[in-house]
Order: sequence, then C-alpha cells, then structure tokens
Amino acid sequence: MKTGVILISHGSKISSGNEGLLKIADMLRAMNRWDMVEPAFLQLAKPGLDEVVEKTVANGMGRIVVAPLLLFKGNHVFKDIPEMLEKERAKYPKMEFIYTNNIGADERIALIAADRIHEKLVERQFGEKGRLEQPQLIIDESFEIIDKLVNLANIPELQRPVIQRAIHATGDTEYAYNLLFSSNAVEAGVKAIKDGKNIITDVNMVKAGISKKPVENFGGKLVCKIDDNLVADEAKRSGKTRAMIAMQFSLDEMQGGVVVIGNAPTALFELIDLIKKDKAKPALVIGIPVGFVGAVEAKAALKQISIPYITNDNRKGGSAVAVAIINAVIELAKKAR
Repeated sequence: MKTGVILISHGSKISSGNEGLLKIADMLRAMNRWDMVEPAFLQLAKPGLDEVVEKTVANGMGRIVVAPLLLFKGNHVFKDIPEMLEKERAKYPKMEFIYTNNIGADERIALIAADRIHEKLVERQFGEKGRLEQPQLIIDESFEIIDKLVNLANIPELQRPVIQRAIHATGDTEYAYNLLFSSNAVEAGVKAIKDGKNIITDVNMVKAGISKKPVENFGGKLVCKIDDNLVADEAKRSGKTRAMIAMQFSLDEMQGGVVVIGNAPTALFELIDLIKKDKAKPALVIGIPVGFVGAVEAKAALKQISIPYITNDNRKGGSAVAVAIINAVIELAKKAR
C-alpha cells in the first residue's frame, strides 16, 4: 500500500516563517521511506490540509499519515486538526487516515535546545585562542560538554566511555540513545584484547585509526586484508566485493578476536554468514557500517547472532565511530591490566 505523509504546521504570513516546514519535508523525502511527503499549513499560508489531501489521493496513495509538527498540545492538536481530518474522511471514505502524536516534550528536543545554547556560548568564547591551542584542554572540555548534553547515569559503567567516544568522534549526541550493546559486549572485547587477540577491520581507514601500540603490547595485531592481491583476485573471480572476500581470508586471525566493520555492509553480511556456518568465532563484533543500501539490514542481521556485538539500528555509522568504539574498548583493557 502506498503511503503519503502530510506534515502540518501553523503557517505564517511571512514566507521565511514557512521555510522550515518545507525543508523538513525535503529531509523526509530524502529518506525514501514513504511514497509522498508533503507540507500543509493550518492557516495564514498555502497549501492547506484539504488541498494536500486532494493531491495525495490523486497520486494514488492508499493511506495518509498526518503528522502535526507542533511542539506542544493545544487546540490545534486536540481540536482543529482532528476536525479537519473528519471532513477529509467524509470526502474520501475509502482512504485510511492516520493521525500521529505531535512532537511533544521529547528528550531529543532538549538535546537540540542544549546544542543551540552551547553554540551561542561557544561564539562568545571564540576569542579565547589560548584554550584552543592546548589539545588536552580541548579533549577535557569536549567530554565535559558531552556529559552536560546527555545523561548517561543509567547506562552500564563500561558502556559509558564507549558512548562518550562515539559522540566525541562524530559530534552526534544521538549515539547516546541508539548505540546498541549485546549482553557483556564490552567485557568480551576487553578480555579479547587483554588476551592478546587480534583486531580485524573491513577497511584500512578503520585500521589506521586504531591505537596500535597497546594492542601489540598485549600480543595482538591489527589485520586488514582488503588490499591483498589474493583478495582482489578472488573478488574478481567470484563477483563478490573485496570487503566480503577479506573477511573470508581473515578467518585464522579473527578467532577469539574483535572484528570492527565501519564501512562495508557487505563485509558485515559475510561475517554473519561465516559465524552462522561456525567458521568464524570472534569474541566481539563492532558492526557499524554507514550507508543507504544494506547498512540497516546488516545491523538487523547482526542482532540475531549469538556473538557479542556493538551496533546501532540506523544508516549512521562509519570509520570514525567504529574507530572511536574500538579505541574506547582498548582504553578499558589498558585500565584493567
């Protein structure tokens, strides 16, 4: 069934006051999750809800989701929009209309507000050049800011530094809420590193960012075979990606170790397949590839295996956050010596 989404907001006589809704509609369209996404205004601006419903019906949608982009509940949310929807239901009795909650008092809104406040405070402090020339002060202040922006008090102790480093590496506070840990995942990674096991990566960019010396001090090594000639030859012969073949060629090195995938969903799919076939037995999988194709699906598949994992459940990820996560685990291993 085709789904059309209508975003409805108050509306303004000033055109610039309506641009925000149009931009959000563009952002949602870019996600490619619904067949149509259209903006509508309650008053003072066009198009109105009735016009957009007519357009959505004409484009063959089977259901219409109306989402009020209004911060708090008031007459518009409780009365005006529901009454408008009743009129549209009467006009289109075969159409399924779904009315969502408004934005409301959501912790993510508080994070945005905190970011806006911090941005202005930083602007006022920008002239303090001295503090920006001292690396450790920058790091310390960054982590202080993270602690103020997100509340990790209820997060298990070993997971906190992992989340903090992920946020620090990306500037994205959402990792406080969407980084997923299987039971004892961090503990498994710490033990593997302390036991001198290897760290296998999908791409050299991830390998290059990992703290090499402490891993070697424990007796392990960093392994990435994506550029090996044999891997390239087999990838060409088989029609598979080099990232997939590199996982196959790394089986001996990865047993009992940590596999870090930050770039290639195909590498994660291949690793999961090898684990299911009982060929690969890593102690921990950090599976956080980025992308619009395959990344979300690969992460969903990762959550179905019995091997400890750290991942997230959206298309975000990448080399920087993968490196941040494994380096946090390495630091925990160093402290646990």
